[in-house]
Amino acid sequence: MPVPVPVPAPVPAPASSASTRPPASSSRTPPPGQAGRAAGLATVALATTHRADELDADLVVTDLSALVTDAGVEISVRG
Repeated sequence: MPVPVPVPAPVPAPASSASTRPPASSSRTPPPGQAGRAAGLATVALATTHRADELDADLVVTDLSALVTDAGVEISVRG
């Protein structure tokens, strides 16, 4: 005979307020590109909301057509 298992009541989510949210730019967030490099990866930045000279990446493009070939999207590191 099955034993009934009590189901706990759901815990209500806290009310959302600007005072409890972290700021949009947090000191815990590394600048774009640093996390990828720290992991040993090559980085690609897409200059849309930031100017290309503001971005720190191995490759900065203004649109993704720079990465598209007849075979699809291709990113390779030449060195």
